[in-house]
Amino acid sequence: MNVEYEVRQHIAWVTMNRPDVLNALSKRMFQELRKSLEAASADKLVRFIIITGRGSAFSAGLDIKEVGEFKSRTEARSFVYGLVKPFWEAFFACEKPIISMVHGAAYGAGAEIALASDIVIASTRSVFAFSGGRVGALCCISAAVGPFLMGGKRVVEMNLTGRPVSAEEAQRIGLVNHAVPEKELLSTTRNILSDISKVSPISNAGFKQILKEAIPKKALRTAYRELLKTITSPDFREGSKAFRLKKLPKYYRQ
Repeated sequence: MNVEYEVRQHIAWVTMNRPDVLNALSKRMFQELRKSLEAASADKLVRFIIITGRGSAFSAGLDIKEVGEFKSRTEARSFVYGLVKPFWEAFFACEKPIISMVHGAAYGAGAEIALASDIVIASTRSVFAFSGGRVGALCCISAAVGPFLMGGKRVVEMNLTGRPVSAEEAQRIGLVNHAVPEKELLSTTRNILSDISKVSPISNAGFKQILKEAIPKKALRTAYRELLKTITSPDFREGSKAFRLKKLPKYYRQ
């Protein structure tokens, strides 16, 4: 299983489980993440959802070795509209609080999962980057919701440069709620859940519905369209090849 799903004490634990590749998001992982979120949303016993990663990282983002070379535009379109889009639709449709518990790298789409979560608790050794553009792809969700959820100028800079930021800096710019030593990660998360449990679930669900309506639907449609454009582009082929060879891509040529 690419994703472990377990309900304990009214908490749905959604754990990305590909530690050997830093929980890079494969096609199957997008599918299993969506199913986990849908299961948690439908389960009346679940009050909260925690997303985390097995091993030394939260998620390194897209699995470039798997999705780096699509055989056709049809295959790429199936990936975007058959896997990526349904995952994000399930994510944004969820009325229960989603907490990302982050340790290690949260890059690309992994950083976007944290960004879109209701609350992010990160260990101080965590590093965040909207790095899709460095391999010729695109962190499309961060463009759609980032200016609304965190400092607009900083989300722009993080995307245009791909530069990583520490957990402490991520907290300053609004990407992270709490940056704590790794040994305090779980206890801080439990304290937050204790506070949330004192608030009406109907109130929280209503609040999340209002937030959802604030996300421009046109921006999301554009996000998926532009993601498809980038992953079928020569830049993505160049970036993916360079990634596999552990070299710097050459996007600008004389």
